[in-house]
Amino acid sequence: MKAGEIVDRIKKQLGAPWRDATYRDTFKSGGPDTEVTGIATTCFVTLDVIRKAAAARLNMIIPHEDTFWNDRDDQAIVADDAVYQEKLALLKRHDIAVFRIHDHMHAQRPDFTYVGSARAIGLDPTREDPAGSHRFVIPETTLGALAADVKRRSGARSLRVVGDPKVKVSRVRLGVGYASPPIIGGDIDVLISGEQQESDGTFDSQPYALDAIAAGVAKGIILLGHTISEEAGMLEMAQWIKGFVPEIPVELVKAEEPMWSPPAR
Repeated sequence: MKAGEIVDRIKKQLGAPWRDATYRDTFKSGGPDTEVTGIATTCFVTLDVIRKAAAARLNMIIPHEDTFWNDRDDQAIVADDAVYQEKLALLKRHDIAVFRIHDHMHAQRPDFTYVGSARAIGLDPTREDPAGSHRFVIPETTLGALAADVKRRSGARSLRVVGDPKVKVSRVRLGVGYASPPIIGGDIDVLISGEQQESDGTFDSQPYALDAIAAGVAKGIILLGHTISEEAGMLEMAQWIKGFVPEIPVELVKAEEPMWSPPAR
């Protein structure tokens, strides 16, 4: 089976129009004529992911994020870099096709990144109110207890939290990756997302949360990290692709969390 045939099946099953003008959702390595023996989905195409995929004979990688460390995967700006050259050589050595799916994954309904993240951190889809809003009403708990539960479920090593751990929360808004909505408003107690600009943004939620807390308003932010927040969605993607590409193996190969926190002394 060729990579182009797999991409064509994805386009047909997507449920949303394919936008040919996208610069994200294109081949980054190999091409439509690459003969595929298996598919690996992942969040980022790291060297470790490439090695694991090659060892499992999964020579088509479908990532959500970029391969060459910039959103456009512009290889000209990294062409002289030794790490780039090693990555490119590894991809060619194992005849690996890389086809990114980002914009069209977010265009799907439901969006697998949100479905996967909610599942991974224990948010019950029956408590999403209204449906498709990424807003959840959970049994009342403290921000500290919620953060601890999210950390345990997600396995995040460097989870970050803003807010008073003792404050009571029950209204959660979910974001993924860098798509972290503002926390302002009376209908959100806590935002759970991947990452967030800390200042000089359209709206600076973290300084706002600190001021809200000082004013006696219950607010909290839990940041999982970009990879942790979206990797579970790539498991959903793998399971989806299996349904219409039954001829070859399709597996999630985790990029794993890049960050860690030093132990307290």
